[in-house]
Amino acid sequence: MAEHDVGEIRLVRKWFYHLMTAIFRPILVGYFRLSSENASVVPQKGPGILLINHVNFFDPLWVYVMLRRPIYFAATEDLFRKRFLGNLIRWFGGFPKRKNANDFRAVKNIFIILKKGGLIGIFPEGVRTWDGSNSPLIPTITRLIRKLRVPVYTCRLEGGYLAYPRWAKNWRRIPVKAVFGLLYSGDDIPQDDERIYRDIMEAIRNRDYELEIDESKYHYKGLAVDITKVLYRCPICGTMEGLKILRPLSKNMIECSSCFSAWRVTIDSRLEPVDEEGKPEGSRIPLSEYTAQIKNMPLLPIRTLFNLPLEKGEIVYLKSRPHFIFIEENFPNLRVLAFGKAYLTNRKLIFKTRLGFPLVADLKDISSISIDPGDKFHFTYRGKFYRILFNRESPVKWYDTISRLQGEIIRQNP
Repeated sequence: MAEHDVGEIRLVRKWFYHLMTAIFRPILVGYFRLSSENASVVPQKGPGILLINHVNFFDPLWVYVMLRRPIYFAATEDLFRKRFLGNLIRWFGGFPKRKNANDFRAVKNIFIILKKGGLIGIFPEGVRTWDGSNSPLIPTITRLIRKLRVPVYTCRLEGGYLAYPRWAKNWRRIPVKAVFGLLYSGDDIPQDDERIYRDIMEAIRNRDYELEIDESKYHYKGLAVDITKVLYRCPICGTMEGLKILRPLSKNMIECSSCFSAWRVTIDSRLEPVDEEGKPEGSRIPLSEYTAQIKNMPLLPIRTLFNLPLEKGEIVYLKSRPHFIFIEENFPNLRVLAFGKAYLTNRKLIFKTRLGFPLVADLKDISSISIDPGDKFHFTYRGKFYRILFNRESPVKWYDTISRLQGEIIRQNP
């Protein structure tokens, strides 16, 4: 690789790559119990794209040390807000990408890297999974593949979600395996976007719930801690934020405060129904099945005595605890906008303080919603970037509800 920077890209220096991998590869492989299959399918030279299912915060590190060449990852722009961390990521070949948004700068960097013979690492789902299921692919990924016409490789990580679910506080030392494959050689890329979409989804399909995990080998307490981030409604009665973690944490149990249904959370991220004595009374259900059930539940209106600027026919669905809201007009200058409470209606996202309403955003004009590490809820509204740190409630609740309401608005106004 060249020994100089190109625009936003810092091309990886060979001496740095070999030094870092010599130091960190044994540590990472040993600690995370990593193994790989068919890694030789990815050549050590030549341009290419590597598509990876996004199951864990450590995904880029795992893949980086399991191949014998640098990988250039498009990392979320939020990681580059701190100068030291941003520079460190660039040294390893990372470059910023705006999450869930068109980013021409990132696309330009991809072309530069491929022209120099580099390997681009992309998480085509765009976001890490919360429940172990695959997320929809970024809509532009199929067009990008057709346009680049370089070899496309895949990496399916197995065990990575179960080892550290996104909602969990603690690590579970379940082995992680990376299965590599060749999707297209470059000359055989289909012209049909739907065909490419299906091929990618099959190649990176999360299979953690198909793994056979011997529970007797793992004895952890606190497996239920923070699962309410993703289970923000009771899957039986639908009560919003009705689930609570039972103590002692060694029980690994949750219970609904309304219908008193209870479950034990297992090492493989399944929920086992239990009776009032804590004895099993049903089959274990993967977390992903319960989250899908929650997403299909009807939305529940709440009281509207909040002195909000509501229009006729407007319904309030969510109200937050007190939080800070941040605004960014020029990256990376993020500043506090206000301290107050957020409200979500079927038409607007409203932020209210004692002094007024610093934000009244039409849902139809909100874009690029995402949740970044630390429960940071991000969205863009009329060209400005906003952050609400939902550190005392479920950010997934806000993400899912806004997405559903926006979908309804689109269906009503095609």
